[in-house]
Amino acid sequence: MNSSPFQKSELKELRANYPHIKNGLTYLNHAAISPLSSTVKKAIETFIMERHQGPIENFEQGVQRAEEAKSAIQRYITAESTDRIIFLDNTSNAISAVAGGFPWQNGDEIITNTMEFPSNVQPYRILQKRGVNLIYIPHRDYTITAEMIKEFITPKTKMVAVSAVQYLSGYKADLKAIGELCEAHNITFVVDGIQALGAQQVDVQKCHIDALASGGHKWLMGPMGQGFLYLSQSLSKNLEPVQTGWLSVKEPWELSNFEQDWQPVNQHLETGTPNMLGITGLGASLQSKFDIGPEKIQQQILYLTGQLIENLQSRKGVSLITPKNAKNRLGIVTFTVEGVQREEYDEVVSELIKSGITISTREGFFRISPHYYNSDTDIDKAVNEIFKRL
Repeated sequence: MNSSPFQKSELKELRANYPHIKNGLTYLNHAAISPLSSTVKKAIETFIMERHQGPIENFEQGVQRAEEAKSAIQRYITAESTDRIIFLDNTSNAISAVAGGFPWQNGDEIITNTMEFPSNVQPYRILQKRGVNLIYIPHRDYTITAEMIKEFITPKTKMVAVSAVQYLSGYKADLKAIGELCEAHNITFVVDGIQALGAQQVDVQKCHIDALASGGHKWLMGPMGQGFLYLSQSLSKNLEPVQTGWLSVKEPWELSNFEQDWQPVNQHLETGTPNMLGITGLGASLQSKFDIGPEKIQQQILYLTGQLIENLQSRKGVSLITPKNAKNRLGIVTFTVEGVQREEYDEVVSELIKSGITISTREGFFRISPHYYNSDTDIDKAVNEIFKRL
């Protein structure tokens, strides 16, 4: 798109919710971690004050906040019900719950690709000890498509694992096409959603996703250490629980009744005391995104990355690995500059941070990742300061 979906007054109001801006900071590294808004901070502080000043035993309030957060997640990903949502602490543990609980047989295959972040590789790699084969599809120009995946499917393929958005290139997968492919071949479809959720919604039902894992500290803009796992009903029935706790049984408050029936795995995995600070913050952040409008947030992010790409293309020696087509990208723009040595990238980023501008390097590339409250000025400032130092 060619223009921001926000009027100047709207954007000014959105930016006021992020006090780091008033402190002179330009933050463009949301693919790593996001700032906490004043809205999220207030929600967390309210919970803390209940524990600090009274009533202290705010269990009922906590349960209500957890239910509200699950309802927000359900709505955001178009899940069938809140029963399909499981609170877990991070993406790695969520994917590990799927990988570890799946009914594998010797010789089964998992298809992934060479671009994935380790959170979407290591939980599968350890399965090689159980006779499961991990198949890496080589990327083509930092992309992975349903057609490429189809070439690698065999009768032994039991699972396909991809990221909704790749952490390095910023390439956005066609989840619907991949999901339809998996559905047609009776293959379980697992998605690492952490680089997409918060920047855009993902419809798990339309995309035939069996498991969607995400931490909440990047684009969802919640606290660290709080994420979630979505499980389809069919996958829930087939998974064995990889961990248990006192809440994993049908009647947890029957404390002396040890030989109880287990909860279904989608409830079983929430084993004990939840991270209520994290859940409170994540729920508040999601609600604020509904208040703004998820579609507007996505449009703003695509507008900003479009402006960024246009700026970079006007610079000498820049090579982008992020797709220029808005259909195939979201919030990450990654590039190299001809003649710059790998160690220089890190030096430039360190200098930028000292001057109040935060971007990142990954695998010898510059990576810039703006969120909805960022502005054209933020983009121009960051790019100008990068090239002043090269």
